[in-house]
Amino acid sequence: MKSMLSKEKKVVTADDEVVQFVTFQVGDEECGMDIRYITEVIRPLKITPLPRMPEFIEGVVNLRGMIIPIVDLRKRFALSGIVDNQRKMRMLITRGAISKTAGVGKGLLGLVVDSVQEVLHIPRKEIAPAPEAARGQHAGFIVGMGKVADRLIILIDSSMILSQQERSALAEASHDGY
Repeated sequence: MKSMLSKEKKVVTADDEVVQFVTFQVGDEECGMDIRYITEVIRPLKITPLPRMPEFIEGVVNLRGMIIPIVDLRKRFALSGIVDNQRKMRMLITRGAISKTAGVGKGLLGLVVDSVQEVLHIPRKEIAPAPEAARGQHAGFIVGMGKVADRLIILIDSSMILSQQERSALAEASHDGY
């Protein structure tokens, strides 16, 4: 007796789609960023400060000949009582945050975080929009909240971390010899 296999095709909807996020700590907060925008995770490099930059732009690093601006996400989040733990701290090198024509690092941006944790696969249906309080001028980079079991993960869009004015200031600094 032959068994009949059903040849029904499963229709995949946008809600069924799974997104991979690299999760990391910034202070007491657990954050995540779409893995497609992270080129690498490295130990912190020596940062060269840039004059006339916002406090959270630490400066630039030289990564294999590329000059990459560095943002300290703890300062960007306005967290107080920052304690550096050099053994756990990491830099996430991201793409898409600044224009490639800005003259720095091929459009790459480095983000200083307290630690990198894991890669999570979060179904789109488990991603809620950013709360109203996180949609202001200084928190526009928060694009949603990922729900994983009893955890809430702040989802960050690297292209929104810097305002247009901050991107312009970086581009100007790069033309001044950085």
